[in-house]
Amino acid sequence: MADKRYRILVVSDISGMGGGGIPVFNQHITEALAKEHDVTLFTADPDTQPHRGARMVSTPPIPEGVEDRDWMEFQSTRDPRTHGLPDPKTRPFDLIVGHSRFSGPAAAELRDRWYPDAKVAHFLHTSPERLAEVKYAHDPEHAQAKAARDSRIEREVMDRADVVVGVGPLLTVEAERLSSAGQHVPDSHQLIPGVRVEELVQRGPHEGRLNLLVMGRTDDSLKGVDDALRAVKFLSKRGFDVHLTVRGAASEELDKIAEDAERLGGKGNVTVKPFTKDANELKNDIISADAVIMPSKHEGFGLVATEAAGYGVPVLVNQESGVAQFLGDKSKFPPEVGQPCIVPEPKNPNDRQRNWAKAISELKADLPQRRENAKKLREVLKAYSWDHAAKALVEASAQATPVAQQKPLAQGQAQRKATAQGPYGELLVSGPAPVGTAPPVLPSSITKAARLTSPGARAPGTQPQVPRPAQAPTPAARPFHLPQFGPGQGRNPGR
Repeated sequence: MADKRYRILVVSDISGMGGGGIPVFNQHITEALAKEHDVTLFTADPDTQPHRGARMVSTPPIPEGVEDRDWMEFQSTRDPRTHGLPDPKTRPFDLIVGHSRFSGPAAAELRDRWYPDAKVAHFLHTSPERLAEVKYAHDPEHAQAKAARDSRIEREVMDRADVVVGVGPLLTVEAERLSSAGQHVPDSHQLIPGVRVEELVQRGPHEGRLNLLVMGRTDDSLKGVDDALRAVKFLSKRGFDVHLTVRGAASEELDKIAEDAERLGGKGNVTVKPFTKDANELKNDIISADAVIMPSKHEGFGLVATEAAGYGVPVLVNQESGVAQFLGDKSKFPPEVGQPCIVPEPKNPNDRQRNWAKAISELKADLPQRRENAKKLREVLKAYSWDHAAKALVEASAQATPVAQQKPLAQGQAQRKATAQGPYGELLVSGPAPVGTAPPVLPSSITKAARLTSPGARAPGTQPQVPRPAQAPTPAARPFHLPQFGPGQGRNPGR
């Protein structure tokens, strides 16, 4: 199986630097797959930069007021040869990859209409329920509506997939939970985002100010930058010499964001830098920091943390994240190495700044040992490259039970094969796992799952039984109508 060269279609509305963590992930996994297989990337952005080794095709430009995901799904109903995709009769695909609700519907539609012999691997990049719950906590009604809408899209695609792929342990649990209520229950696979292990940062003895770095969109409340700033101010008032660099501000609002950041973090304690696509600038930010912190309120995985760890730079990550579960996995990391990286999530959200202040002060007090731990962490991460992730993904997809062969089972009788990516791309098979069905939309059970630090663990009560839906119509037979949008709705509203 490892010697076979597969024909793989990656469907991604956007891919590459500039659109956040998911598009960066999409580029990395696409390029890794292309090293060993014939890969075509089908995207909604004609200006996508080349992806090394992959053939690039795109939809026509997206009309004003239409969402990327809807445009891609609409284009997937057209003859694929109009986009430069191969003739389904003479050059089919073996595997089609879709990324969450953004391109998953288009990936499933392409398989069902044009490439019926291909398998579909559907990635889950975010928890649609928990993401909305946290991001729109100030507007519960909107959060509930968005969670319901996004969860429905994910479940509908999962019902047509051969395997659901969770990006890290947290989202694998969520993918299994969401896919449990469908007419068909796909196999599941846990993928660990690749780490690029770079030259080890060399440090002398530390004296004076502790320099921290946080990377991410400053306009996204989910990233918890405000909590980090308040923690810095809290420490500064107590005589603690700490400085926080924030990378990720919109250039046109840099002055205002810097002013707000200094107000929250204290005068002289903060430097705000604009968002950048320059990899060298980001590298310099990381190697100049004593530690990289990820104070997000919720994070499906957290590429920022593993990117820093690849240089041997100490990291602090929020407990409710996939990377926290990964680092807390005792089968992968010694507890004394992984556990100190994880900042506990308080029961009262107002206490977040105190928890982060405590974690930062402990890091400084123990900095020599944390640096030694970071070196050990970097060594372990050599076994989790993007190439390893691609290898295990292809093998898991090849072994997945085709959706056409999946038989609807009585409630509570369904079984799925669960696989996970082990060190160096080894495919770990846990065997058939009993499947329950999905709970109501909110409150999400992922808050309990986030507190688990061992792989394969399940939070109590995450799979209550609800009736299964009736048999869905054959996907290929469904007409597709491009939605119409009103004024003020452009690309990516509510992505």
